[in-house]
Amino acid sequence: MSNPPSRSEIESALSGHTKKLKAKPHAQTNTSFEFGEQPRRQQVIGGDLAGVNQRKKFGLLSRHSSVSLVNWAAGSIILLIMAAFFWPQKKDSITEIAKKIDENQIVEIEDQTIIQAVNGTSNFARETDISRAEEYRAQDKIDAKIDALLTVANEHIRARQFTRPEKSNAVLVYRRVLELSPNNADATEGLDKIKQHFLYNGVNALNAAKPALATSNLQRLAFVDPNSSEYDELKFSLDEYKIDQEVTSLLKKATQAFSQGNLILPARQSALSYYQQALVLREGNKAAKDGIKNIADDFIEQANGSVLSGEFEAASAQLATVGLIDPDHKSIPLIEAMIARAKPLAEQARQNQAAELALSTESSREEFDELAVKPSTQGAAFATNPNIKNTADDPPIVTTSDSLPSDTVSLTKTPARQASEQELFDQQYLKQGLDAYYSGEYTTAASLLQPLADKGVARAQMRLAYMHYLGRGFQRNRTKAGEIVRSALPAIRRFANEGRGWAQSDLGSLYEDGLVLPRDYGEAVYWYRTAAEKGYAGAQTNLGIMYARGRGVSSSRRTAVEWFQRAAKQGDTVAKRNLEAMGVN
Repeated sequence: MSNPPSRSEIESALSGHTKKLKAKPHAQTNTSFEFGEQPRRQQVIGGDLAGVNQRKKFGLLSRHSSVSLVNWAAGSIILLIMAAFFWPQKKDSITEIAKKIDENQIVEIEDQTIIQAVNGTSNFARETDISRAEEYRAQDKIDAKIDALLTVANEHIRARQFTRPEKSNAVLVYRRVLELSPNNADATEGLDKIKQHFLYNGVNALNAAKPALATSNLQRLAFVDPNSSEYDELKFSLDEYKIDQEVTSLLKKATQAFSQGNLILPARQSALSYYQQALVLREGNKAAKDGIKNIADDFIEQANGSVLSGEFEAASAQLATVGLIDPDHKSIPLIEAMIARAKPLAEQARQNQAAELALSTESSREEFDELAVKPSTQGAAFATNPNIKNTADDPPIVTTSDSLPSDTVSLTKTPARQASEQELFDQQYLKQGLDAYYSGEYTTAASLLQPLADKGVARAQMRLAYMHYLGRGFQRNRTKAGEIVRSALPAIRRFANEGRGWAQSDLGSLYEDGLVLPRDYGEAVYWYRTAAEKGYAGAQTNLGIMYARGRGVSSSRRTAVEWFQRAAKQGDTVAKRNLEAMGVN
């Protein structure tokens, strides 16, 4: 098989035989490249064959029979494929497309430019990427604004304008920054430093005894962040300071009351009361506890002296006071044991002395008559005679050592002094117990009134009876209340008939409640009115209630208000509450 003709042989054979056909111009291929792409080399198969006609072509084939038809067909197919591949298309250049995108919209993702050149073509960002680019541009603007705000905040800090002026200060600027960027570290740190500043200043103010300045710093902390730990810490310190100041004031008042002898009375202005108030504010305060112990010790000394003097009732009352003040006082059992031993001995001695006196009187009437005639011995006989009873209504017996022999002074003075001291103690306990009762301090009232009730003091018995009846300080027990009332009723009736207002009011209560006595509202009104017209405030309040409820009288709001007002003017707290409930000033 002969070799195929070369390119030059074919061109030479075709030269001059046929008029060249004008080649159809191809679309100009865009040869403009970017990003450093090398231009493609144009490939042409077989040179310029536009002038070859069909006849000559087949003539050539006839002349070169060695070139097979199959080879020409394969070449044609390859030519068509390459023509289709390299046929120019209408495309924007990379430069033209890039011009359509703002320079700020070309962003990088993971450090790779989203505009890439691949095989002479360009791939650009999708719409979501362009939107993200816009978000980044908006974030740049926010960051710039935050930087400007932080600069302003720093200027406020240097000028110490933390929370003032009201509309332009560091706190407000930092808050604006946090609105733009909630996790901004600079703004958070700035606010923390401001809070620490106010906390430091507030604590120092308290240490310098300047509570007003500390309060001012607390108010500024509240402006910055009322829920911060700094605010809580300064508020706690300020509250503790105020408590300490109040305790100091109470201890001072207690010391003054103690020096004046006001140990337990008046009830709310005594040394004991002030010490107890201090312990409520500051549990375990040593000064207050020591003060209460001193009061208890004072009454222990009084009780011990009373026992030695044979004044056992006074000693028991004083010991009861110690039990209220300091129930665990170690001397209480000792004094109780002393009373238990000494009281029977003293009673036996008194009986022996009385028997001896009676015997001497019967055996020597002349001597007795002589004592009766002599002023110096008449007082002694009167004071020591067991048949003569001293009562609170009897005039006091006044004797002096000048008018009596030395051996009769103690006999005359001791019983009078004993009665006087006992009466004083009873009055103190009764007043304190009643104050506690009407103040709602029923446990204290029971402790104070019980010893008096045991001694038969009717007024104390009535209050205890109603405490059992109404369940005040005790469990409700009508039976127990009735027993106490029956014991006190004879004295209550006697005192009521004598015109004592408290007894008349208590008698009215018994009729109203049907306690021991039959319920009779008419009798209750009678006794209430009797005491009320004398000015007894408790009866005035009770009578007002009867009118308000229409018990024993026609219901009358106006009359009820009148009686409540009269009682309220005397300080009756129940009457005041009733007026408030009725809407009366």
